[in-house]
Amino acid sequence: MNPPSAKIIDTTQCPLCGKPNNCQLCTDAAYKGSCWCAQVEIPEGLLAQIPPELKNKNCLCRACVMEFHRAKNSGATPKILPGDFYFDNGLMVFTAAYHRRRGYCCGSGCRHCPYETDKRLSVVT
Repeated sequence: MNPPSAKIIDTTQCPLCGKPNNCQLCTDAAYKGSCWCAQVEIPEGLLAQIPPELKNKNCLCRACVMEFHRAKNSGATPKILPGDFYFDNGLMVFTAAYHRRRGYCCGSGCRHCPYETDKRLSVVT
């Protein structure tokens, strides 16, 4: 039993915004497949924003991670390297490797976006 002053931590919520973090490892579901966060870089600057009492207890949500990357990289794109794209019917198509190096979903519906489940969260305004 928890003492009355102990705060129960909900590990399914993002420690920054309080919304569901959708972490595969934090759910009570039987299947513990790979988590979305295995495909993205979680910057130290963002981890530093987590309250000390929630560090290493709650996972961040996709929206907070992607928003941090967008704010940090606004206007900046990674250098395009050989193998980062190919042409299909005259259109340049970026590979998943390029998108992962960029670090976030731009919301444009890219064919090889590794953040596919985030497209609904990543509306470019």
